[in-house]
Amino acid sequence: MKRQYWWLLALLLLAACSEKDEGEEGALPTITFSVASARYRMELGSELEIVPVCENVDGTTTYTWTREGQVVSTAPSYTFVAERLGEYYVQLKVTNRYGATEDELKVTVIKVDEVPEHVTGDSLIVKNDSVFAWKFPWTSISIASGRTVKVKAYMIENDLDGTYTWTLDGRQVAGPYTRQEAGEVAYVFDANGMAQGMHSLLLTMQNDTCVVSQELKVNVCPAEGTYRRAVTTASQSLVNKVYEYMPAPGHQVNGYSIVGDFIHDGATMEEACEVALEHFRNQYSVSLGAQGGYLIAGFDHSVENSGGDYDLVIRGNPFSYQSEPGIIWVSQDVNGDGLPNDVWYELAGSEYGTENSVCEYAITYYKPAQPQSATPWMDCFGETGIVPYMTLWNTHAYYWQDWVGGTEHTYFGTRLKDTHTYTNGYTMEYAFDWGYADNLGSDYFKNPNFEAEKPMGYFKISRAKTWDGRDANLQYIDFVKVQTAQTGYSPNLGDISTEVYCIYDYHIAK
Repeated sequence: MKRQYWWLLALLLLAACSEKDEGEEGALPTITFSVASARYRMELGSELEIVPVCENVDGTTTYTWTREGQVVSTAPSYTFVAERLGEYYVQLKVTNRYGATEDELKVTVIKVDEVPEHVTGDSLIVKNDSVFAWKFPWTSISIASGRTVKVKAYMIENDLDGTYTWTLDGRQVAGPYTRQEAGEVAYVFDANGMAQGMHSLLLTMQNDTCVVSQELKVNVCPAEGTYRRAVTTASQSLVNKVYEYMPAPGHQVNGYSIVGDFIHDGATMEEACEVALEHFRNQYSVSLGAQGGYLIAGFDHSVENSGGDYDLVIRGNPFSYQSEPGIIWVSQDVNGDGLPNDVWYELAGSEYGTENSVCEYAITYYKPAQPQSATPWMDCFGETGIVPYMTLWNTHAYYWQDWVGGTEHTYFGTRLKDTHTYTNGYTMEYAFDWGYADNLGSDYFKNPNFEAEKPMGYFKISRAKTWDGRDANLQYIDFVKVQTAQTGYSPNLGDISTEVYCIYDYHIAK
């Protein structure tokens, strides 16, 4: 979310002055609903009183509840009457003397007596209006012989004390057990001694109402180094391909309204990746959006692990007052297909393993039903929040990119503690010590051995970690993923979003 155009600051100040008669600054209202992600369910013919918790409010605060384009209440609470089956969206706008905050909730009206007694399949069953659901970061992956990978089900909802069973190639390897017994639904796939080729790992949940299964395919590949690609005289220092550009919602992803769009409306993933690569070639900014948003790029050769020196160079745009750290992941092309469908390893930064870092994190964003609205989210701990809509910076109807598709999307990764502060209209976003993209730590500097005129971040493959925190000891890597690591936002600057300008192999001179 950092600004690369200083003249925009003058425009922002002018707009702020025109909106306020006084120079006074203060906190905007906050809105918290009583259920995760503000998704309510209720039976036909019933009533639901919605009483949000609002902060930074006083006797002058106003409340506006809108449903289907009509104002339905101006009280602090609202009673929804379920007269028809279907899905409904209700918007709440809370305004204090410093400005307004908007949020949206969804109400699903169902008829309980139409619930089937038993459903078998890869999704859904309803019992007492409880829909079983779970999420997985991948359903197919490749792993080098001799290594391990952890498989885990995230954001499990409404399993009704169901039991879980893991089956590998038709043979039960774990279960039945409940979440209460295990703490999490996970399995460690160990490729040591496993035959090369595709293996089927099946997770089954069974309760009194249904049986639901998810197949996960694990491809055991030859030992590390089999598909290593040597550097040649034609090798490029800069990444030569962007494979995935999956930003989370954010006001900077598709450009500023004043500057113009970076990516056209209706763009496909392939087109978005081409734009991102062209930006890298010109050292222009690529925003990853809010928490979890990421970009995956690869080289035309394997980047060697120097054994302790720097191996990767990633430029962001951190300032003394503003860092937006991104987690860096690396991967090897162990199956030799040239695609990033292999196990990822996190490069440990200064906060790895501390209370400031949460591994195995997941966050789901929900596309707002109404244009020019905040984007709500819910994470794997049931915490909720929003990505604010910032009219001044981006007037696109939604901060939901066309190539992401759907109405909700989940991102998996690592979360870092939010360090930003907002006081008297001024935002500070503090840097961590080292190890993160777009972060003004000790490893972000000008380096005359690479490119003296621009400060950049320098990173070591030797800091790659396995899922259980051990040193991965990778000989080389082929792919890099950079991912926004914080969830916060500030009223004046919007969502915290990692920016990337370019990704290089440090060992090859430009």
